[in-house]
Amino acid sequence: MSRTRPAALLVAALLLIGTSAQSAVHRVFPGESIQDAIDAASPGDTILVWPGTYQEAGNALYGLRISTNDIRLIGKPRAGDGDAGKVRVLHTGTQETGIYAAPAGCEYRDGSCPETLQNFYIRGFTVEGFPVNGIQTRFVDGFRFIRNESANNLNNGIYPTLSANGYVANNESYGSLDTAMWVAGSENVRVIGNKVHSSTIGYEITVSNNVFSARNEVYNNTLGIGLFHPNAAGNPPLPVMENWVFVNNDVYDNNLPNPAPPGTFQSALFPGVGVLLLGVSNHEMRNNTITGHETFGLALAGWCSAIAFADPNRNCLAQPPITDPSANDNYIARNFLDDNGSNPVAPFPGVDLLYLQTPPDETGTGNCFERNDQAGVPPSFDSNFPGGGLPDDGC
Repeated sequence: MSRTRPAALLVAALLLIGTSAQSAVHRVFPGESIQDAIDAASPGDTILVWPGTYQEAGNALYGLRISTNDIRLIGKPRAGDGDAGKVRVLHTGTQETGIYAAPAGCEYRDGSCPETLQNFYIRGFTVEGFPVNGIQTRFVDGFRFIRNESANNLNNGIYPTLSANGYVANNESYGSLDTAMWVAGSENVRVIGNKVHSSTIGYEITVSNNVFSARNEVYNNTLGIGLFHPNAAGNPPLPVMENWVFVNNDVYDNNLPNPAPPGTFQSALFPGVGVLLLGVSNHEMRNNTITGHETFGLALAGWCSAIAFADPNRNCLAQPPITDPSANDNYIARNFLDDNGSNPVAPFPGVDLLYLQTPPDETGTGNCFERNDQAGVPPSFDSNFPGGGLPDDGC
């Protein structure tokens, strides 16, 4: 039987002591400042925040601002105590965004940043009532949003932008006039087990790469899930914008009358749509449940076709989109669709599945609809083949 040498044990103990000495835990109680703890923290530190209502008046733009690498921001809510048991960050003064993580000097409207913030973790926070965004990262590599709540933040709720290598899990977001949860200009992100509801758009992805979404619950929005062409994004196109995979999500009853301010892109969305893939390519939508939508369950459409179909007086090609408007090489399979299309918004047909592309400007190649379980009557509409059938050349 081998024995561990005393010298080896001593070295291991010294390494542990050295590691623990490099990080600290900062505790914040009601009446104290979370931002003061953030500003005092060093890379690797954890900030523990006890239940209470926090309004941080020290920053005119943000409720909380994180610009230090590798910070863990953890709320300790008490179950069963309602709002009194939450760690609540509320809007005050001129603040626009609730919790914002990015390198120093790189603000939430900036399109570029000379550096990247490394590793931001947030868990257990409720962020309420900010006029722009709830919880946002920008220029962050390595982020984790776990079990947070975004309530009535009026542009977007949970919003990772221009960031990479993230995990967004078991959050709840609602009450946004734009999008409850939006992954924008980001790559390598997993979105798992979230609940998004009561907003113009429940869950949105734009100009991103490698986003995996599973077991999310999306309901009571105007549009449940929107996967949009770069013309509808706030960030420029990426060289690669592929592999948005949706598996085992529950998308239901997204019939909310559109609350978005007039004149915005979001205000043009009509209610009663479960999933809309609009001018995007190389994505998967499989094994999802999509039910209870008054207009249609799922649509795959070219960007220009959708605009022209909704408003015949508009000509998208007179002002060409910034990238190809086609929707190509998408895989739509083994989804369950039921009770969709009961009261469609004109001029759209009420169906489970809608396909809409106009050649030659939109090629519409390589798409695959197969083995979807459809209970709607009629089950589908294809703009190229009104008599029935959906594209299967990519199967």
